[in-house]
Amino acid sequence: MFVPVVDKNNCPLMPTTPSRAKRWIKSGKATPFFKKGVFCVRLNKEPSNRNTQPIAVGVDPGSKREGFTVKSKMHTYLNIQTHAVDWVKDHLLVRGNMRHARRFRNTPCRQNRKNRLVNKQKLPPSTKARWQWELRICNWLTLIFPVSTFVVNKKSSKQKNN
Repeated sequence: MFVPVVDKNNCPLMPTTPSRAKRWIKSGKATPFFKKGVFCVRLNKEPSNRNTQPIAVGVDPGSKREGFTVKSKMHTYLNIQTHAVDWVKDHLLVRGNMRHARRFRNTPCRQNRKNRLVNKQKLPPSTKARWQWELRICNWLTLIFPVSTFVVNKKSSKQKNN
């Protein structure tokens, strides 16, 4: 287990061990804080070294859960498993039913708007919501780790058929 480290300006530095982080906090060199449930330390002084190793974030998208791993060549810094966004389809169905109910009321209504998406490529709302959720998590990870690479796991055709 490692503790993420940021400098005074909240720029991410290389993670450290919990024992070193505890020493920094006791001596006043660092201040502890939590960032979305992850314990981090903020250095109060200028760091002695700003060298960073390449750190990659691995994303494993799934239908029910999604996995995120922050890893360098030598260490695994963080593993996260989140629930996938699966509520969008139901919400769109409810929204459509509510709209239909409004349409059938005996009230004066506006003229229908023409379809503006006729010749455009449209991303399904559920897919868009899912990838935006993954993007928000990746952005959050870049705030506490000096990430250099993102890797997304893609299922092969052999795995899809089984």
